[in-house]
Amino acid sequence: MSFNFSYTQEKYDEFTEHGRRYLTWTNKEETWNYKDCSITVLGHKDGVHIVLRRERSGKSKLKKSNYILKLMMGFTAIDVQKNYTDSKYELKFIIQQTLDKNHRDLKDVKIWSSDKDSIENLHQTIQEKMKTTQTGNIIAPNSKTNTELIPVIYQPRIDAWKNFLREINVHKKDNVYEVTLAFEGEVLRKFFLVDIFYKIYRFFKYKRTRDIETFEIRENQFYFENIYSDNDTLFDDSTHNKKIIPIKYYFSNNNHPIIFINTSNHAMAPHDNNHDFWKWEYIPWSDTTPIECGEKPKRKLKNYTGDSNE
Repeated sequence: MSFNFSYTQEKYDEFTEHGRRYLTWTNKEETWNYKDCSITVLGHKDGVHIVLRRERSGKSKLKKSNYILKLMMGFTAIDVQKNYTDSKYELKFIIQQTLDKNHRDLKDVKIWSSDKDSIENLHQTIQEKMKTTQTGNIIAPNSKTNTELIPVIYQPRIDAWKNFLREINVHKKDNVYEVTLAFEGEVLRKFFLVDIFYKIYRFFKYKRTRDIETFEIRENQFYFENIYSDNDTLFDDSTHNKKIIPIKYYFSNNNHPIIFINTSNHAMAPHDNNHDFWKWEYIPWSDTTPIECGEKPKRKLKNYTGDSNE
């Protein structure tokens, strides 16, 4: 069953001025409406976590075919209220607030439908999850899957300055899975002055211009070497932390742990630091996902050509 979703949020802007790239808030609010969203309700220690997913399609030059991707957004609700009219049945959410200056909390968050029964069933599910002490961790329980251990990657859609994912390789050695992500590039925001020098350094040292990041999966844990994001967001671009941390979410089943790309320099974590933005959902084994999927180790990863307009 699909639902309508709406919220009010401060608008952001991204622009280039005097060679510097900015991502900034505008102090102006706008209400956003989306149709045909699927919903997963997860138990949460402070209420419920609502995960919304919707489709986006386009043309991929990399895959030389059309692509279909999901966009995902999640928020934690501490209460929900029903509001029914003659033709519109809606749920209004009170969401958990944040204090981070780089986040803009969603306001007037609603899910609605013209089908009363679907809203009643969703409301009942939310009430049941609010009463449980168990925390859910499967974001897309009814999605197609495969039998290999391959992570699903989420990256903020607004990270549009050639920073997007292009390739994923999962190389298994004994009980260790080395995961290497290759991105179209790495365009810095805060530290734009060193951006060009870093690209030159990367070209001469690694003989490539694209950004490559690696982490490992061992026994239900992520091993991040200088690429753990901690609580940094897309506004940060010099994050290089080290961390061993348990997997938090899975996609469909335990073969597919979830990684969130949280910063502009592709630092990552098992948790989402950009909950107020829609994120691309990269499912590596899907024929409609515009990325390459392989098994090469990091040392053998080759260059490739991607579409910088997706």
